[in-house]
Amino acid sequence: MAKDIREKVKNFLAEKEIPVFGVASAESLNRKAPEGFRPMDMLKNAKSVLVLGKPLPLGVFHTPNAMKNKFYTQAFSTYYKMMDNATVSLALMIEENGVLSIPVPAYSPITFHQGEPRGLLSLKHAAVEAGIGVMGKNSLLIHPRYGNILRLGALVTEMEWEEETPVFDRDLCPSDCHMCERVCPVSAIDNGKIDKMKCMGNCISHVFIPPKRLLSPMKWALKKSRILSNLMDVFVYNFFESYGINCLACLKACRRFPKQA
Repeated sequence: MAKDIREKVKNFLAEKEIPVFGVASAESLNRKAPEGFRPMDMLKNAKSVLVLGKPLPLGVFHTPNAMKNKFYTQAFSTYYKMMDNATVSLALMIEENGVLSIPVPAYSPITFHQGEPRGLLSLKHAAVEAGIGVMGKNSLLIHPRYGNILRLGALVTEMEWEEETPVFDRDLCPSDCHMCERVCPVSAIDNGKIDKMKCMGNCISHVFIPPKRLLSPMKWALKKSRILSNLMDVFVYNFFESYGINCLACLKACRRFPKQA
């Protein structure tokens, strides 16, 4: 039965033109993720995390500056919905065989942890665990073929899934390369550590984004108050379903940014 389900999943992904797929061990992610963000926190008997990926059209990164990344914004917004639809369909497909599964939101809702926003389960860390790619110093996933322009989806399932770890050059983010750090206009990147609030203040375009000078104090307040963090969860869910992007500097400066289609 398990073999039949795996074939159905792969056929579905082929039909939807989703070329990247990997499986992470829920047990491994349970050990590494913080409490509240582990597969076991979502599904008690979780065994596997299925991760999907699809590259954005390269052209959306090459529009004139005057366009203010509008085509890129529309593309990734569409991909969030695409991945959510795909993982819901896959969860239902697997559950037809009596195995509980949960589709993980590709973006929203998110929650605040230690004063910073994060997804309910880190899709990038799950993708690394699944062998899909490596994490760059700017926290973007790097895939051996598609570089750093993948958009991800995932589902958590109680189904045992044979490991499918691709073999590729693990040195996709060389230790001696710090290009993304050098080009960041607000110095938010420090050897793999990201100041999310500093990055967001420069990168996110939204009518409700606070002034940059307030983001650091806001992070401090959110770390101190669970009530305030809960209010921010609700606020972001209601008002940040879509947003614009002002900065792609670290993405484009990366050696792994695709140079041609």
